[in-house]
Amino acid sequence: MKIQARAAGAVAAVYGFFLIFAQFAFVELLRGHGAGPAAEKWALGAMAVAGIAAGFGVAKRGATVVGLRLALVLAACAAVLAPWASGGVSGMGVAVLTGLAVGGGTVSLAALLPGWCGARWIGWGTGLGYAICNVPWVFSASPEMQAWIGAGFALLGSWLVPSGLEEQRVPSGPSHGEVGVGGAVVAVGVFLALVWLDSAAFFIIQHERDLKEGTWGGAMLWRNAGLHLLAGGLAGEWLARRVWKEPVAVAWGVLAIAALAVNHPSTRGLAGWMYPVGVSIYSAALVTWPGWAGRSSTVVWRAAWVFAVAGWFGSANGIGMAQALQRVPWEFVAISGAGLALALTGWRAWRQWLAVGGVLGIACWRSQGGTGASRETAEERGRQVYLAEGCIACHSRFVRPEDPEGWGPPSNVDKVLHERPVTIGNRRQGPDLTHVGARRSAAWLKEHFLAPQKWVVGSPMPSYAHLFEDDRGADLIAWLMSDQEDAREWRGVRSLEWRPEGEPEGEGSRLFAAHCAVCHGPEGRGDGEFAKRWVRQPANLVEGPFVWTVDASTVARAIHWGLPGTDMPGHELLSDGETLALAKWVLALRTGGKPEE
Repeated sequence: MKIQARAAGAVAAVYGFFLIFAQFAFVELLRGHGAGPAAEKWALGAMAVAGIAAGFGVAKRGATVVGLRLALVLAACAAVLAPWASGGVSGMGVAVLTGLAVGGGTVSLAALLPGWCGARWIGWGTGLGYAICNVPWVFSASPEMQAWIGAGFALLGSWLVPSGLEEQRVPSGPSHGEVGVGGAVVAVGVFLALVWLDSAAFFIIQHERDLKEGTWGGAMLWRNAGLHLLAGGLAGEWLARRVWKEPVAVAWGVLAIAALAVNHPSTRGLAGWMYPVGVSIYSAALVTWPGWAGRSSTVVWRAAWVFAVAGWFGSANGIGMAQALQRVPWEFVAISGAGLALALTGWRAWRQWLAVGGVLGIACWRSQGGTGASRETAEERGRQVYLAEGCIACHSRFVRPEDPEGWGPPSNVDKVLHERPVTIGNRRQGPDLTHVGARRSAAWLKEHFLAPQKWVVGSPMPSYAHLFEDDRGADLIAWLMSDQEDAREWRGVRSLEWRPEGEPEGEGSRLFAAHCAVCHGPEGRGDGEFAKRWVRQPANLVEGPFVWTVDASTVARAIHWGLPGTDMPGHELLSDGETLALAKWVLALRTGGKPEE
């Protein structure tokens, strides 16, 4: 195979591993094993620290073909181990291994690419990596399947890495003035602004059903794959002309329009077309830019710095700042644009600085409500919606010690009594809503508010669809989701200790139809009425894979407690006998025959 084609294939493989495993499958697997928000942040933080350390380690020692191949093999090992890492030490170990592999691999690849190919091939490789990750059966696969796909990407990349170098380095860079120390600071600042905005916007879109359906809905994935491939290839052609500022400025403009357009149903379709284009353009430039430094020793250090600051730091901060948001704030777009403008225009362009300062001032003023007074948060507004809608009449918000339902850790009496007004509730006609965010996803809560009887047969709760005609519904969910961190860890421990008692009671088929078919489908194939509403499609209970539910006890545990980090809710109000009967039915679905009642 031609050396340039092998190099482009290696670029695609590294991007594929990072996108499908390190960014998505690993996080979903952590959540599936009961990791709470704090544990998740520690794991991702450890991954970032390991990645940065590995990148600078490569810069100090120098990039080698052997080192790159070793990093990709380590990446494959991390992906293979991830489905069996139960959290805690094992989850942290996989996070560190993934960080070492990604950090060392990306810096090594960027440093070696100039000896193998030019910007044109890098662009096509970038587009191909993104395109494969958007193929429907890859994008919508279960987290464990995505982990195995990620391992395949890494092993394929290890095989594709060329063994030698071309006789000459490819002279495809801008003038020396643009790649000196000042130029390096400019580039790192530009890519930081782009990665930060991309990470924040993508996280919000992926975790809000209406945003996702309008941009990454099932039929749109093939379109997105094609857009990524074409945009990456065209970006490579553009970068081959020895320019980089123009492509990244265009990439930011396209991303900014997409980020603002996705917030409104009338323009959401436009965002779906533009977002993949902007991402592929700047991603191709991100990998190409370090190679323009000239000397190989300078190239590897540039790669280490840009991936550390823009890649790891920018991505982590973008996701961290977006975790509680349901829409992409225009302030995010303004701040990223200001950062990019400052980086591109330089310190002496005082007029641009003045304009940027004005933009940031307006953004800060708007973020404070435009009056100088602090604006109410979504959680504060949501509490007012809870009181105004009379939820307190049917739902309690107080977990008693030794509460048998397992809603969460006992409530702190002093904390409850300091509420004004208190939300203990008048009676418990519906389930207790303390720590409900640890038991249900935001997406599930929204669907339940829209049509309660779809989720709880015979529920007396009316529809609250009217709350979602404006922001009241999103605010209410934000408040309900805000009190969960301690409870998630508590439920994780209790779920591992939990053992159902007695014998199966009731008809498994009837229980399945009442509680499971709406998502998993009448035959358990993951094709229920609401299957397409979730970030991850419900599991196929007939064909698997069955990593989390390998036997009767794990199936029963998943039914009773749900799967943390997914949209699968617990069924805490089923008796142990009903849970066992339902688990028996689910297990029998795997045989292809009709389960015995």
